[in-house]
Amino acid sequence: MNCNAIASLGPKGLQGLSLTAQDFASRWRAVPAGLAEPSTHDLYLAPHCDDICFSLGAFVLRRRKGVLLTLFSQSGYVAQPRTVAELGDDRIAAISSLRQREDLAFTEQTGLRLCFGGLDEAPLRGHAPFDTAKVEDDARQLDEAVVAAIFAAAMERPTDRRPWLFCPMAIGGHIDHMVILKIVLRHYNALRARWRIAFYEDLHYASVRRMRAEGLARFQCLAARLKLRRSLWPIGAAVDKLALVALYRSQFAESPVSIKPFTPAQSITAPAHEALWSTEPA
Repeated sequence: MNCNAIASLGPKGLQGLSLTAQDFASRWRAVPAGLAEPSTHDLYLAPHCDDICFSLGAFVLRRRKGVLLTLFSQSGYVAQPRTVAELGDDRIAAISSLRQREDLAFTEQTGLRLCFGGLDEAPLRGHAPFDTAKVEDDARQLDEAVVAAIFAAAMERPTDRRPWLFCPMAIGGHIDHMVILKIVLRHYNALRARWRIAFYEDLHYASVRRMRAEGLARFQCLAARLKLRRSLWPIGAAVDKLALVALYRSQFAESPVSIKPFTPAQSITAPAHEALWSTEPA
């Protein structure tokens, strides 16, 4: 393709071309050796109960080490509201407890240590989940609490190589995901002194091609200085990841039977996989 043809694509076309190139490169590039090293000190940041399972369940199951920190662990959402009889504050407590037990079942299956941040998810703070107009205010207001929860969940400092911190890319634009991403980027240098940092493609959101492309474009604007590269981590046996997903039964009207919502959508042929972006060389 010549320069005139490339220029004719426009900004969105250029973003799509760049994303396709990244996807293609990650399809054939060896995974970074450093990312393949699990540690009991690795820290997985989940906005909500289920986010790490849906986004990195197979990766976590393979590694079987680390800490899961679910930050917005106070919740009022279930897929079938009539299954929870309680009302008012009792309802929030019942749903939060239910969802936290699902997280516990996941960590028992995958060998992680579980911590909760105890923060209210967006609707409990009075925000629509995808009302991004409130992101900056919430990121400022919650900054201290989120950073404190991250360091409280950390185990003692290891004496060998730095462990990993895995942060959502906020694909999908959910306000809680955006808040965590913005806080991690704001404190990137301080966190980088303790952890190597990788960003994961949020699923199920990244399973929708348009949503994934828009989310990655937004992320790359926010994190442009980091010069990240994508690595692809095959899921392997889909049944194993779907079994983990099914642990979060409160979030489904029916248990999912397809791996499609739990692998990123791409314009190239690729195996079912999960994806991480990092500065780590292959």
